[in-house]
Amino acid sequence: MVDDKQHEQSEQSEELTPAQALELAHRAQAAARRPAPMPWWYGPGVGATLAVYCAAIGQSFQRQAQWLIPLCAAALAAVLAAIVRVAMRSSGVAARIEKTKVPPGVLRALGLSILLAVLAWLGTWLATDDQAWAMAAAGVAGGLAVWGVITMANREIKEQSMSSAQ
Repeated sequence: MVDDKQHEQSEQSEELTPAQALELAHRAQAAARRPAPMPWWYGPGVGATLAVYCAAIGQSFQRQAQWLIPLCAAALAAVLAAIVRVAMRSSGVAARIEKTKVPPGVLRALGLSILLAVLAWLGTWLATDDQAWAMAAAGVAGGLAVWGVITMANREIKEQSMSSAQ
């Protein structure tokens, strides 16, 4: 009997007015449309993959094994495809980012990343006259820069989602 009264009281307190239910439904729909940020490991994963790829290309040039270059490119594509696939399944961010606008400044930052990698390659090559070290430096600089761009895009996506929530 006491349990029945408590159950009736909890049912009465959980009832929503139609206006409250409609507002709750609108907020849930807005949250479902909002882009999710990328997983925390996405930037380091892509950055490390690019660094290893460039170091492998540099070693291929150093050892005059140009036949390894297509294999390195295939391995890069396979690893990046796996990273993107796991990221899509873990949070759906890659699928959602295609539907949203690319945050302003991301394309410019990617261009600066390429420039940074080229400058790192050129500076290391001029300093050491060693193709392997130059490519490794380009990979590390490019990988870190891409990691930074992904972090920046993540921050922009979070800010967009926060402003669209209001």
